[in-house]
Amino acid sequence: MKVPTYIGLLKTRLLFLLMAGMMLTSCEAIYEDQGDCTTYYRVKFTYDMNMDFADAFAHNVRLVTLYIFDSEGRLAATQSESGSVLAQDGYMMNLEIMPGTYTLVAWAEGWETGSTFTYPDMQPNVHSLDDLSCRMNREYDTENAAYVDHDLTPLFHSILRDQKFEELLDGGERIVSMNLTKNTRNVRVILQHLSGEEVNADDFTFSITDSNGHMNYDNSLRDDETLTYRAWATYQGTASLNTPDTEAGTRDAQTQVSVAVAELTTGRLMTDQEPVLTVRNREGETVLSIPLVDYALLVKGYYNRDMDDQEYLDRQDEYNMTFFLDENDRWVNTSIIINSWHVVLQDVDI
Repeated sequence: MKVPTYIGLLKTRLLFLLMAGMMLTSCEAIYEDQGDCTTYYRVKFTYDMNMDFADAFAHNVRLVTLYIFDSEGRLAATQSESGSVLAQDGYMMNLEIMPGTYTLVAWAEGWETGSTFTYPDMQPNVHSLDDLSCRMNREYDTENAAYVDHDLTPLFHSILRDQKFEELLDGGERIVSMNLTKNTRNVRVILQHLSGEEVNADDFTFSITDSNGHMNYDNSLRDDETLTYRAWATYQGTASLNTPDTEAGTRDAQTQVSVAVAELTTGRLMTDQEPVLTVRNREGETVLSIPLVDYALLVKGYYNRDMDDQEYLDRQDEYNMTFFLDENDRWVNTSIIINSWHVVLQDVDI
């Protein structure tokens, strides 16, 4: 009576070993270059939160730092990569983590334009999500007012919450995607006389004020002091305009228009913030002062009407604003050109 039982048990063990061998052979055949059935976790970064709706990660990002938090919100690991590897086709970051549930936070930067941002020194198993932030570096004038007077390194952010990384039975890749949002915004201000007379850029000062220089781990804003973003470049410019000639049969005459141009870079524009763009003359008198977000949204456009305002502000990273001055160097506040859109203002108290 014992022999059949022993033979049955032996057959069961042989069948199990055979199946295990087949599984191992199958796994090794698929991943023979790796030689095992390990599960590899990888992150693919994209940046299509722009007005082209096309991935521009490789052309814009030069540094990525990834903070990995466990299911209880404690920092598990930090990984960083930079340089030309980010521009390689099919680039992904390999994660050195055990299976589990994690929240991933990425801060990324573009080309270097100076010491722009500071991040806390985060230690694994010590710090948590709430400890992570990104603070814009600033200087202080003699009255202890904070200001930034240089171009900002392009800053990007992404967060992926409660992502499960499970071990695959046959090994292979577990790939997750993180889509970046660009925070920094370039504002180009152009001053032009209605008369066509030359405008001297040195006769004006340009600034944007906002309290948007301290960002939380989720890219919301932390409480911060008011920052004054000063123009980091001012220069003269000329443009040629064709004007109809009064004599029939003759070609259009060409007129040169002289303008003053200033470039400023600010942090993330938010619908619940009130950044103000101000231009003053040499005497400190206000030439113009406008609510930047309200004016930026004036040219959101018909085709973007279904896009919410914050998404539009996050996608549009450059604003060109042309203001027309009268003979007293005052803004004629009935019109403005924003990103090639000529806006006629019906109510200047926006």
